[in-house]
Amino acid sequence: MKFKEFFALVVSVLKDWRVIVTLVVMLFVMSAANFILKYKKKPRKKKAKKAAAAAPAPKVEEKKEESKEE
Repeated sequence: MKFKEFFALVVSVLKDWRVIVTLVVMLFVMSAANFILKYKKKPRKKKAKKAAAAAPAPKVEEKKEESKEE
């Protein structure tokens, strides 16, 4: 078999629809298997407890009175 005949045979085999479909299906199966093997469940994030309400800020009027006394 000459090189040209061999090359023509390889090209005709690769262009066949059955070979293309088989290749696509095998790639899908391998990708799914890879995903399943490497899958790790992410740990849940711990919710921080809400901090107690901060004390209300002092009133502005009280500060003015203190500054007048000084």
